[in-house]
Amino acid sequence: MAMISMLSVASTSSFAVAKNLRCDSLESLVLYRRAFNCGLVTHLFGEKGVRSRVLLRRGKIGSTRIVSMAEALEVFVKAATGAPDKLGDCPFSQRVLLTLEEKQVPYNMKFIDTSNKPDWFLQINPEGKVPVIKIDDKWIRDSDVITQILEEKYPEPPLATPPEKATVGSRIFSTFIGFLKSKDPNDGTEQALLNELRAFDEYLKDNGPFINGEKISAADLSLAPKLYHLKVALGHFKKWSVPEEFTYVQNYMKALASSLLKIYGIASFTGKAVCQRLREQSFSNAALNYGF
Repeated sequence: MAMISMLSVASTSSFAVAKNLRCDSLESLVLYRRAFNCGLVTHLFGEKGVRSRVLLRRGKIGSTRIVSMAEALEVFVKAATGAPDKLGDCPFSQRVLLTLEEKQVPYNMKFIDTSNKPDWFLQINPEGKVPVIKIDDKWIRDSDVITQILEEKYPEPPLATPPEKATVGSRIFSTFIGFLKSKDPNDGTEQALLNELRAFDEYLKDNGPFINGEKISAADLSLAPKLYHLKVALGHFKKWSVPEEFTYVQNYMKALASSLLKIYGIASFTGKAVCQRLREQSFSNAALNYGF
């Protein structure tokens, strides 16, 4: 069965797939992996099921192998507001998903409506926070803890950020929240954010394109979702955008945009409909998250 046809009949329930499934193109392999990660593909080739794991780097096929469905990690993340079957805007959930994507670890994504948390979820996670992931039959909470365990358990590719660089850009998110909530244009919150963005731009100029140089690291995967929130929320609620003069920050955000889109199952930023879909989802979530 061709991949496009298979996806057209995919659902969250189990189904049998013909044993002559062909993943003979980069496009079909990518679609297959995304369908699996989003919970569309539940059983392949028998009761236990197997799938082809595709290691993709810079648009090329690195290698493939067959893995058991049992190897896929269960990860619980925030559902979108008003769309319980879609990924929400939680930057901590996004951070964990980005880490799984970068390490090419198979996972099953489960969505949690954080405004109406199911009892079964509260039983395994009394605090009710997301993300939560199941590793070696243990439920792990907190994105800091989860990403550290993933780094230890799946060391390739290495994503650890050197300690001296781990806090680069870490104040951007808090100053963004301050500016976003501010109702006084003269209270200095905008300037505080500009100062942090300028410092980050200068750092990237000397040390980039990423925080740890040429390769993406854990610090980037933590910061990228927060910068996306900044761009969307400030653009919508304050008609504000990152100044064009911060060219290194602009390039950094563009470089990481493709990673963010992967976890939403979107191929690229090309197409107004795709951008609008992400913006609308983020506006509704931001309104709730930041008190609008």
